[in-house]
This record gives sequence, structure tokens and C-alpha cells, in this order.
Amino acid sequence: MRSTPRRWLLVLAAAHLLLVTLGAAGVELREVGPIGRLLDHYGLASGAGCEYDFFTSRDHGQFVLHVDVIDAEGRRTTHSLGTGASHEAELRVAHIAGEFETAEPALRRELAKSLAAKMFERHPEAREVVVRVEYFVVVLMDEHRSGREPRVSRFYDARFRKPRPRLEARHGSAHSG
Repeated sequence: MRSTPRRWLLVLAAAHLLLVTLGAAGVELREVGPIGRLLDHYGLASGAGCEYDFFTSRDHGQFVLHVDVIDAEGRRTTHSLGTGASHEAELRVAHIAGEFETAEPALRRELAKSLAAKMFERHPEAREVVVRVEYFVVVLMDEHRSGREPRVSRFYDARFRKPRPRLEARHGSAHSG
């Protein structure tokens, strides 16, 4: 009786390993039908569907976020949004930066607007904020030895000005006596 649960565990482990292999090969399970969509969901949730493309020889790039804060005198301070707090925090910032690649133009603008609003909150002296996304392409060591250099290209920017404060309407009137 004890061997039955062990067999099920082996079957589940083998199925998971198969999904890892299919994910690494870039097989699109969701196109197979309802069961494929279910397996694709499992692959996304467990990490089994990852393509592991960092093992390939193609260009590897990373999106990097920069925010320029400009004060009333025109002084510019550039902030890179790496946190340095933890590896997980760095991954979250990299994920936010990567969203600029996949998002619709309107969503990119909303994401940039959200980042700018946060910077206006952190820097009340700011009059203008520029959100810049750059794409940094890493080169393999063999390519570097043959003279190829990493490159950075500007991918997206958006400029935001601090809203002017509204003049409050005065209530009441002055009466002379």
C-alpha cells in the first residue's frame, strides 16, 4: 500500500519535469486545447513553463529605468530605480521596467505617469520629471573578447510637469462699516 503514494509522487515529478523540458523548448501548450491551457497555467504558476533563454546565445538585454527630477532653477538630478535593498526588490524593479516593452502605448503612459507622481511626492521641489527607459544589451564573453561592446539604447521617455496649484475661490465679501 505504501508504494502507491510513492508512484503518484514519481508520476507527478516526471510530469513536472516534462513540463520544464517543454517550457525550455518553447512549446506553446495553450494552443493544444483546454488541457494545454490548464498545463500552461500550471507552468506559469510553478515556473515550469519558463523558456530559460538565458542559456541561448542570442542577445540578452535588460530594461533600466531612470527618472530625471528637474527643479525650478533647472537643476537635474537623475535617479536610477534600482533599490539595492534585496535581490527580490531588484527583480521587482526590473519587472516594472520590462512592462514598458509589452504594454500598450496608453498603458506605458499610465505607468510612466504613476512613476512620475511618486517622484513628485518624494521631491516636492521638482517642477518637472522625465521618466526614461533604456535597453541595455549584454554581450557574451566570446563576443566581448572579439571587440563587441555592450550597448544602451533609449527605448521610451515621457516628460511630466508639476500641476500648478489652483487658486482657491474666496468665500464671503468684505464689508466696510
